[in-house]
This record gives sequence, structure tokens and C-alpha cells, in this order.
Amino acid sequence: MDVFMAVKQTETRQMSIRVLVVDDEEKLGRFVCMLLERMGYQASLCLSVDEAKRLLAQETWHLVISDIVLPGENGFDLIQWLKHHYPNIPVVAMTAHSTEAANHRIRKLGFVAVLHKPFSVDQFQRVVQQVGLPIEPLPINDTFF
Repeated sequence: MDVFMAVKQTETRQMSIRVLVVDDEEKLGRFVCMLLERMGYQASLCLSVDEAKRLLAQETWHLVISDIVLPGENGFDLIQWLKHHYPNIPVVAMTAHSTEAANHRIRKLGFVAVLHKPFSVDQFQRVVQQVGLPIEPLPINDTFF
């Protein structure tokens, strides 16, 4: 197999990986989706847990990245629902509230990783890699949100 075919297969494999981003801060959510798409994944944004539940029931997802503080149901409610309905989907927490109690609850509920806002592109890539998804390094290395 030549190098071109190997690259093409990697791109195809990554594009078939679907990531659901749940964040009520639309600007941040769209930016996270853009990063994921630049890394070769399909990404969709939901602004609420209710919207996320609807999409999770309609399509196959390989990863969920969810803010913790959301209007109505929060990220903790979402992971409990996911563990009951879709226990094999890994969930990454995003939070600006980095208290010891919140971090303990995040670990206890089964989030596979946590992104503390603000986070850098490099930190974001490391978390995606930690989850086990293949990554292509991004040429950006600035902190955002």
C-alpha cells in the first residue's frame, strides 16, 4: 500500500468518528466543533441536555464532550443518563468550575477526562488522544475560552 492510500484510509476512518459537543456557550461549542473537524472528525453541537438526548437517540456517536454547567439538566445529569442508555460512549467534561468537590464528582460519575476552561489546543488534543481517538496535530497552540 502506498503512502497516499494509507493517508486516505486514516482520513476516512477519522471522518467516520462522530463527536457530540454539548455546551450552552455557542461560540465555544462551535470552536470545539471546528477543532474536531480540523482533526478529521464529524462534530455536532447541542446547546442543551434535552437536545443532546434527542441526537444521541437518532445517530451513532463515538465521544461526547459536555460542559458541566448547563441550563436545565446539567453535564452530571447527562452522564448518568448516558451510562444507563449508552454505557460504551466515553464522555469528557468541560468546566470552568474547578473545585475539589466538582473534580471528585466528575471522576466518580465516570467522565473519562476533564478539560478545565480555559484550555489550550494542545491540552484539547491530549484529551482526545487520551480517549483513544486517532489525532492529527493542529498547527495552533494558543489558549482559548
